[in-house]
Amino acid sequence: MTETADIAIVSFDRFINGSDADKRAVAKELYDAFSTVGWVYLKDHGIPQSRVDEIFGLAKSFFALPLSQKLSWKLSDPEVNQGYTADGAEANGGVDHKECYEHRRFANPSCPSSSDLPTFKPVLDDFYYQCLTLGLQVLKCLAIAMDLGESFFENITTRADPQLRLIHYPSIEKKVVEQEGHARIIPHTDFGLCTLLFQDSVGGLEVDPFHTGEFKAALPVEGTVLINIADLMMRLTNGRCRSTLHRVVSPKAKVTQEAKRDGRDEVLPARYSIPFFIHPDPEAMIVPVLREGEKARYEAVNAGEWRVANTMKNYSMEAAA
Repeated sequence: MTETADIAIVSFDRFINGSDADKRAVAKELYDAFSTVGWVYLKDHGIPQSRVDEIFGLAKSFFALPLSQKLSWKLSDPEVNQGYTADGAEANGGVDHKECYEHRRFANPSCPSSSDLPTFKPVLDDFYYQCLTLGLQVLKCLAIAMDLGESFFENITTRADPQLRLIHYPSIEKKVVEQEGHARIIPHTDFGLCTLLFQDSVGGLEVDPFHTGEFKAALPVEGTVLINIADLMMRLTNGRCRSTLHRVVSPKAKVTQEAKRDGRDEVLPARYSIPFFIHPDPEAMIVPVLREGEKARYEAVNAGEWRVANTMKNYSMEAAA
């Protein structure tokens, strides 16, 4: 049985509604989590569970549409990075068995219209801004913990265009995703500042906090959002906050009577998740913030170029002409 990851559960209510002392206490808890395992479960974060459940329902409605219709919204430009990707389209060094829809802040040209899914865009837009508000508060929390001043991240996120992703892992035979090079999501790190993740109850997410190859389960905890540090934040903090490997593997599966009759393997249940990837302004230069006597472990990078390059790599794309 896979061991469960030791990830702290932190209440964010004291940061949203508390005193300065409360905010500093929460900031320290988050920083401690991000500088050790790189992950934290955040509860009392201000986004109602009913809203999260609504978005999962919206995702199910979208992914239930015919493939030909979903492909009419195909993601095709790494600089826009918006729209639909089919099962297996995100290469990322292997074959991921999932399909996705990406939603952005300023422009969503590849989005279902009101005649396709009447409430899709307005509800997703509203949820997007709830996630953006929460994400910027988490960044403020980190700035406080590192004595950078509350506005530090505001200065590099005025034009931030995070990426809200709906993910569907179709029901699939276990033996398919356990082939060499196949997975629901292969091990990877996120490449922005940080990620908010809402999970359904199915499970399958595993994390490797210390990059030892020992993956541990990050189980769904209802009412929380799971937050992890990504590569740009690790570079900015000169490695003090940890961007760690994670993957999605086979949750508990079952063999149906029909599958037994057909000689098929265990069938994994469908899974849905909703990550919100926070990136800085495209023109921002990410330069390690050094403590006294510390040497930079990373070179400065342009945030926009970094994002496009990683998107091109993950989707095996070329930049639009």
